[in-house]
Amino acid sequence: MSAFTIDVSHPFAAGYTGALGGPGQGGHQSENWYIQYGMDLGAGAGTTVRAAFDAHITKYSPHDPSADTAKVYGAQLFMRAPNEQMGGFFTHVTNVPPGLTVGSQVARGDVLGEVYEVAGTSSHLHLALVEIIGGAPGGQYQGVDLYGMFLDTANSETVTAVTFHQDGSPPSL
Repeated sequence: MSAFTIDVSHPFAAGYTGALGGPGQGGHQSENWYIQYGMDLGAGAGTTVRAAFDAHITKYSPHDPSADTAKVYGAQLFMRAPNEQMGGFFTHVTNVPPGLTVGSQVARGDVLGEVYEVAGTSSHLHLALVEIIGGAPGGQYQGVDLYGMFLDTANSETVTAVTFHQDGSPPSL
């Protein structure tokens, strides 16, 4: 497989309030990549959430307030890069734009919604990234830890070129 590079930016151009835990920390213990490699990025309720990379929506569960629990709440958006070799998961989001659904194309920086707050939990965005070695469908999902990069680029529109090597090694910035 050939390495590829994707431009990534922080999902908060403004409003980030602090780090609440990265991959493998706290409640991020799971066999599912979208939990295990989750990054909790603090922001006040109502903070605008933006797409961190160019992608298309592959799965979308709208926010249903009656189904919210202390751990699972807000809309859930799964998306993949145009080359089908990298994906992301965004949750704890509300007010997703009406036209955004499965198959929608989003560009890095496009609005995905707003941070949603549930009682008893610090308001934050849960974001997880995965490299799909061999591409989707059928590729091997390898969780990606870019927590440090997101902490370093908070509250900015900094664009970071991230190279995925397609060999199971961590990406490089």
